[in-house]
Amino acid sequence: MDILLDTHTLLWFLEDNPSLTPQAKELIEDMENTIYVSIISFYEISIKLSIGKLRLPDTLNDTIQKTIASDISIIEMNTEHVVAYQEIPVNPNHRDPFDRMLIATAIHEDFYLISADGKFKDYSSILKLISIQ
Repeated sequence: MDILLDTHTLLWFLEDNPSLTPQAKELIEDMENTIYVSIISFYEISIKLSIGKLRLPDTLNDTIQKTIASDISIIEMNTEHVVAYQEIPVNPNHRDPFDRMLIATAIHEDFYLISADGKFKDYSSILKLISIQ
């Protein structure tokens, strides 16, 4: 199974945070699955670090290196993802551009998306969501 991690899911996994459910951890660690994180997640982390909305135990570079060392592939954003973004229905309760880009990427690449964000359920008719909420 091809799985895209939401930003918080990646961070919880790397930090061995108990907020990550055993089911999600098992899916991420299952060698049968290919695990991805979008480069957009690192943009989100960088922005949140710079404005003080996020603290990490490591530097951003260390976080990226831990991601790679954990056999999580970093998927680059491309024009197909941008086009898919505009095709996602606008939800007035969910305008977060990072989340919407992850949704677009997962839909375009036909990946499952692991997230604890309850707002992602609004896209369940078009998104293969693994909700860990």
